[in-house]
Amino acid sequence: MSNNQKHHWTSDGSYLPPIPLYAKIKHLVAQEYIKNWIEVLCGHGRHVATTVTLVDGFCGGGMYRDGDELWEGSAIRMIRMVEAGLKTVRERKHQHQLDAKFIFIDANREHTDCLRLQLKNSGLEHYVKSDNCIITNNKFEEELPNIINRIRQRKGYSFFFLDPCGLNVTPEIVRQIIALGKSEILFNYMISGLERIISRTDKIHKNILKEFEVGQYYEDYQSFGERGDFLAKQAYLRNQSLLLYRQEGQVKYAWTFAIMKDKSVFYYLIHLSSNPKALEVMKCTLQKYNNLEYQYHYGVYGLGFRAVEYFQENLKLYDIKESNQDLLLSNLREQLSPIIYDLNDGISFREIYYKTMQENPAIQVQYMKAFTQLRIEKEIKILRNGKLTKAKNLKPEDVIMPEKYRQLWIPGFPQKF
Repeated sequence: MSNNQKHHWTSDGSYLPPIPLYAKIKHLVAQEYIKNWIEVLCGHGRHVATTVTLVDGFCGGGMYRDGDELWEGSAIRMIRMVEAGLKTVRERKHQHQLDAKFIFIDANREHTDCLRLQLKNSGLEHYVKSDNCIITNNKFEEELPNIINRIRQRKGYSFFFLDPCGLNVTPEIVRQIIALGKSEILFNYMISGLERIISRTDKIHKNILKEFEVGQYYEDYQSFGERGDFLAKQAYLRNQSLLLYRQEGQVKYAWTFAIMKDKSVFYYLIHLSSNPKALEVMKCTLQKYNNLEYQYHYGVYGLGFRAVEYFQENLKLYDIKESNQDLLLSNLREQLSPIIYDLNDGISFREIYYKTMQENPAIQVQYMKAFTQLRIEKEIKILRNGKLTKAKNLKPEDVIMPEKYRQLWIPGFPQKF
């Protein structure tokens, strides 16, 4: 099967491409996050969202083949998850009114024709007939100025899901989207394709990298050589890619989710935002689909999905969530303790969480567990309104301080509490 057939739909839906497992996971991550995103935006705090715009920049034809079954594409899942998230909000609170608009773009007219047909077949034709769903036949980068203007006029929050076949999401595109303010991006970053390009030194490939604004971000790649340290090479590509988007894309918060084939990363899902709450929700979402050990499993730091583990689960993998939890808390304590010990006047829970949240996979509740353990071990004390507290659920303003007299623990001897 050619690469074109893998990503092609016919207008009448007579041909739908097959969906591989590693592609399924990005749909599942995107749909889970959108549902959580809607629940957080519309269901928490006094200032809830009333306007959201969701963009699928490379939407395809809306449906895939999954053996003898059908598999819904990202555009259809996007609509369904907004509905599901809003339903949850209304069940918990009140009849919240949300102005949600969907913008679907694809450069191939057959794909957009097929998407309209699949929306109709999926019982979502009313979206196509209304102005709540805009389906556009154009290249995403050419359509982006129109999308940006539309979102600025509507205001509110926006979410971009970008799933190109190549390296189409440049730092310039990211800068424009993030500059909207209340906007975030989840996109497919073809790290395997990038590696093929940066491993070549000819003029054509150098020009491709120049257009992509990589500058000097990958200049040390050649030092690994053809048989360089495989794990170090994967970590280098991941870290430099995040640095590229943080700096050139002017993004404050970034996180990755590795999609693996065998023992190498095929591509990363990269989440970019300007809001720490968005990163918190994304990390919570990714923990659900992670099947790797948190700490450098196959050279991948953080979270990821590997198809082999999905099919060949064993006892180790049945316990992976529990073992990851223990490993995460242990590493988190090691990371946080030196920060606290260097600050005699203490640091607020909010400050230390924001300061370190991009350096580990933990979410707030896991931070609280780590601090509870350190308090029980008399390594720290926690103050609330100037008074000692033993609360397990910490507030943002709670102050975490080192104990004046820390316990001396000698390896091999049990600790006494």
